[in-house]
Amino acid sequence: MRLIVITLALILPVVARATEPQKPLNLLVITADDMNADSGGWNGSKLGATPNLDAFARTAHRFVNSHVSVPICQPGRSALMTGRVPHRNGALGFNPIRRDVPTLVEILRERGYFTGAIAKAVHMAPADKFPWHAIGEQSLGKQPTKFAEKFREMLAAAATEKKPFFINANLCDPHRPFISGVGRKAQADEPLDGVRVFKPDEVTVPAFLEDLPRVREEIAQYSSNVSRFDVAFGLVMKELTVAGRDADTIVVFMSDHGMSFPFSKATVYHNGTWSPVLIRVPGTTKPQTRTEFVSSVDVMPSLLELLAVRPPAGMDGRSWVPLLKGQTQPDRDFVVTHVNTVSSGKSFAQRCIRTKDRALMFHAWVGGPNQFRVEAMSGLSFAAMNASTDAKIQARVKQLVEGAPLMLFDTAADPSERTNLTDDELEVIDGEWDQLIGSLQVRYGLKKQEVERQLEEFILNCRRPSPSPVS
Repeated sequence: MRLIVITLALILPVVARATEPQKPLNLLVITADDMNADSGGWNGSKLGATPNLDAFARTAHRFVNSHVSVPICQPGRSALMTGRVPHRNGALGFNPIRRDVPTLVEILRERGYFTGAIAKAVHMAPADKFPWHAIGEQSLGKQPTKFAEKFREMLAAAATEKKPFFINANLCDPHRPFISGVGRKAQADEPLDGVRVFKPDEVTVPAFLEDLPRVREEIAQYSSNVSRFDVAFGLVMKELTVAGRDADTIVVFMSDHGMSFPFSKATVYHNGTWSPVLIRVPGTTKPQTRTEFVSSVDVMPSLLELLAVRPPAGMDGRSWVPLLKGQTQPDRDFVVTHVNTVSSGKSFAQRCIRTKDRALMFHAWVGGPNQFRVEAMSGLSFAAMNASTDAKIQARVKQLVEGAPLMLFDTAADPSERTNLTDDELEVIDGEWDQLIGSLQVRYGLKKQEVERQLEEFILNCRRPSPSPVS
């Protein structure tokens, strides 16, 4: 009898632990603001501006062909937080999402998570659809030390309430104004917090821009902001470790879109939408580099699967978690990106279907009342390009401000997307269009006529003007 009692005493605690519900993982989503995909050393930059991000990348899964659905701040974050493309979440531009669309914040708060956002909360609207328990003000986004202090406060609040946390840490670099650059806010130069300030002769001008002195100067300013982003990123990760939460927290990093320069932000050109996702998941295997095409609308369904939370109906994105498990998924060889209304309130509607070696773009604004003009053209670089008398640079400016309704680029031979092939390769476009229709037929189980009807509706929606932004 004594033997039985001893045996039960040893076994029962083990059984009790086995039947306890698994403790939910925490979630930390860190975003950069207007940072190009190749500004990090982990993804090709030789500048040395991102040692902290590079260290994280070595521990994370890397989706290197991830593109944001929308390369503009508010509509891009709306797509990220709903898993829906703009015309299906309601936020075509700087306007709120529809009230019937579930958000990641609502879902995780309902599941008992402490929810917090640092900066950029104003770009997630309406406020009651993004019910954060705590919000850090916008000004923290360019102040690394104070940003980390606010993050520490949120970690402590979640621990006090004994809740898992979802914190969206939105660093506001390298968004304009640039350090030592032009801009409305004089405080752009402060605080530096140990940031490395680059000189024009230290940087490399990206191939999609022109290597002019003023462009090089602005790239150096941008690179200094990238350094400040990295300082803040490192401080946030240090706080997570000090709090003892790095072992039970999913950490995601991505930029909201590309750099605030011509042919990047607010365009469907490659550098506008290309935004690799880095994700570290506790307890997973060796980090992988995935080359499938994925979209920012895939992030929400993927995170919900990792957190074992049932996804809401109606999302356009789909989880890429099976890819991390060694499985394959159909239709991961292309991605569709969008622009509708920009920050000025004007509609410059664009669409792009992108594959590994082709980009087919549709610009609905061409022929309308306005030439293309966005915030990314407000600095030194576009002014220098626009003032140039070089014929090639003049043609490049014309490509941006006048555009063409339909553009096709061979991105393997022309990664900067300078040569429009539509006049020479109409048959190629027809073939890729048929391939797209066939792929959508298989994915959604629809007849060809229904796929064509929905694509026509998609294009018509692109031509419709978007609502004006809200103040």
